[in-house]
Amino acid sequence: MTQPAPPTPIAERPRMPHGYGMPASADGLLEWTRVDERLREATVYWVGTAGADGRPAVRPVDGLWLDGTLYVGGSPETLWVRNLSANPRASVHLDGGYDAAILEGDAEMLADGVDRDLAERLAAESNRKYPQYGMKPADYVGRPAGFAIRPSRVLAWQSFPTDLTRFRFADR
Repeated sequence: MTQPAPPTPIAERPRMPHGYGMPASADGLLEWTRVDERLREATVYWVGTAGADGRPAVRPVDGLWLDGTLYVGGSPETLWVRNLSANPRASVHLDGGYDAAILEGDAEMLADGVDRDLAERLAAESNRKYPQYGMKPADYVGRPAGFAIRPSRVLAWQSFPTDLTRFRFADR
């Protein structure tokens, strides 16, 4: 089955205070393909949440970046999962501050799992990145399968502030 093309974001300069020295032109913006690859290959995602009371929490979690969506899961007893259940807004940062990728978006709880095709792809990606877990497609179908975090924007840089780039997803 042919997969839908992942969304292609709009690359632009974000607004920054003048004192940060960011170039005014769009020259030197990062390519989305590089950021997309970094998100795909990361093995740790720092998920920032806030509960209904507004108290923030940041936790490192495993995740799968597939088709422009980050799939994460954990015990419903953990603070970050309880927070996402109460408030779906999330911020996710990869390790490192010099080759940064920060996504912001909303998390959708996958309470009933995902369809068989996506389950097969998630299991294959999980086994590629985390072979110790031995995931099977059945682990994602007809049962809670964590959260799908779809970014509305991603900030990224490799040489701050000269290549600071905001990627906006027009459909989100």
